[in-house]
Amino acid sequence: MNRTVINLFVHLLLAAAVMSCITPYQPDTKSLSGKLLIVDGYITDQPGPHQVTLTYTDDFTFKALNYIVTGATVIVADDLGRQQRFSEIGKGMYRTPASFQGQAGRTYKLLVTLPDGRRYESKPELLKAAPAIDRIYDEYTEVPVDGLLMPDKGFNVYLDTKDPATTGDYYRWNWTHFEALKYCTIVTFANGAEYGVFCCNDCWDIFRCSGANCVNVTSDEQVNGKAISRQFIARAPFAATSGYYMEIEQLTISRDAYLYYKTIENLTKSNGGIFDTAPSSIRGNIVSVSNPGELVIGYFSASGGQKMPYVVDRSKGVGTPNFKYVPPPVPGIPPCIACEESDYRTAIKPRWWPF
Repeated sequence: MNRTVINLFVHLLLAAAVMSCITPYQPDTKSLSGKLLIVDGYITDQPGPHQVTLTYTDDFTFKALNYIVTGATVIVADDLGRQQRFSEIGKGMYRTPASFQGQAGRTYKLLVTLPDGRRYESKPELLKAAPAIDRIYDEYTEVPVDGLLMPDKGFNVYLDTKDPATTGDYYRWNWTHFEALKYCTIVTFANGAEYGVFCCNDCWDIFRCSGANCVNVTSDEQVNGKAISRQFIARAPFAATSGYYMEIEQLTISRDAYLYYKTIENLTKSNGGIFDTAPSSIRGNIVSVSNPGELVIGYFSASGGQKMPYVVDRSKGVGTPNFKYVPPPVPGIPPCIACEESDYRTAIKPRWWPF
């Protein structure tokens, strides 16, 4: 690489660093004094890895959620005494090996020990096998957007399945979208022009269904033993005519997990966010062994799972796709940046990648 290209590469990295040093807006939120541990994660009877995220707060605010737990020991144990340790991968995330998967009929609980010796456990959860996904399909729709002439164009993705004849079945749905990357970073020059820096290797951005606005649960109270039809899963944007690749996961969950997620869903609809209400109402199934009176937030579940790939054929969209700006490559001979492995980006080819 010649000196001109090296200089350009250094300036691009500096520009990217400057862009990343923007202080995020932190809205006013209700808070609780005292340190709170937040646990989020689950295992299934499908191949791993399975993930648990640990964060903690000094005040119960959005800003405090940026505080991560490092150096913890995280273990999942079944009712036969078998244990599987999670490995820390950074940013408060802990994962099992890819080979680990739960077994239907077994009961599981999570064991967490913080670096200062405090210990936590989840209440045991019975892993119940999930019914098969019968069909996944999509429908193109255009939704008016206030203040804009162009509607929101996209594809609603639905799922059909059949509930078993047994009563007391509860379900949760997740999805993950993988998008192949051309550029691994976007930089802005002094004149305001934006340019892309190529990835040195294959790379995919990962978009997960996550957060309170993505709670998608139901019970068989009204449909016991019958078909569950047109269960809404996600909306794929009509931002291009290329295929939109998704992995859709159907989970069976316990009644306690259902009530936990349903509470989050109801709080979000009525207040705009789960943190607008005191967290005591969404406590979950995690308890402190060291201090039984300590408030702990979050839920760890053991679920039967069914996962399927699905590609939305966006060539069926009507008219011009919603505009999505893609900057040109860096002028001249562009350097490249390696794909950085994280929870939101990977160089590992998605399991069913069809393109």
